[in-house]
Amino acid sequence: MKGVSDYITKDGVRVLKVHYSADEDKDVSTPKGKEWMAKALLGYPGGMIGAKWRREMEIDFNAQGGQLVFQQMDEHRERILIPTMDKIPDDWRLYGGFDYAGRGTTAFVVIAHDRKNDDYYCIHEYYMKNAGYVATCDHIKDYKLYDMFDWIVADPSMWAKTQERAGVTELVSMAQLFSEQGVHFIKGSRGGDTEFAELINEQMWGKMNAKKGVHNNPRYRIFANCTNHWSEMSQWRYSEWANATGQYKNVKETMIDKNNHSIDAAKYVFKMLSSNWMAEKVDSFDANKHIVN
Repeated sequence: MKGVSDYITKDGVRVLKVHYSADEDKDVSTPKGKEWMAKALLGYPGGMIGAKWRREMEIDFNAQGGQLVFQQMDEHRERILIPTMDKIPDDWRLYGGFDYAGRGTTAFVVIAHDRKNDDYYCIHEYYMKNAGYVATCDHIKDYKLYDMFDWIVADPSMWAKTQERAGVTELVSMAQLFSEQGVHFIKGSRGGDTEFAELINEQMWGKMNAKKGVHNNPRYRIFANCTNHWSEMSQWRYSEWANATGQYKNVKETMIDKNNHSIDAAKYVFKMLSSNWMAEKVDSFDANKHIVN
């Protein structure tokens, strides 16, 4: 029957899929069907190419949102994703970004700054589901370049006092638990997806297609060992297409808040680097002694 199909799930359950084309009144090859389609599309800002339509009407459960945030990554893959260096130059500055999720996915990225050329690199990542804080602390401290960090900035939710300890009535923060294990953070701030996208697209990658100029090469590059960071960056999308034409106009400046753990970690770093607050506090931050609130 037209528009009807079935499949068996991995658990042995038979699923029947009924597409709108099974209804003869919605046959878009007929005048009546075309009239139905025109009215139906009014409820879907992205039109037939939008993820909402594809999921709900085309039964495409793999449909994602609107346009890619970083559209250059596929075309310039060989320039952005570079071989891992065995040793980085001694004059590079290192910063850590940390997004802790406990039972979810925890991400830690190391961002290096080549001050001579004003280029940035993601040189290391830790990406783990259901990561316990003790094991995560051990990984961070065991990282071979740990002593070179200027600072590590973390998800601000880690400062919420939500953690219980045996025999103690007062709740403590996850940041405090990490500090007691010897890993100390600067408190980051949420938000800034649009600013991060603009920073990468315009300042870091905006001149890759230029024929002349100092920064023809991408100014933010990712080491090949950072596979999860590359994957998240290359698949990050805006929430939805703005119109049914599929053109890059009037796109909503919101991103899909999913599978962006290492993006958040990197975003904390770049947001901190660009803040006046950091310029004032960096001299007083001792990574071996303090949590900066």
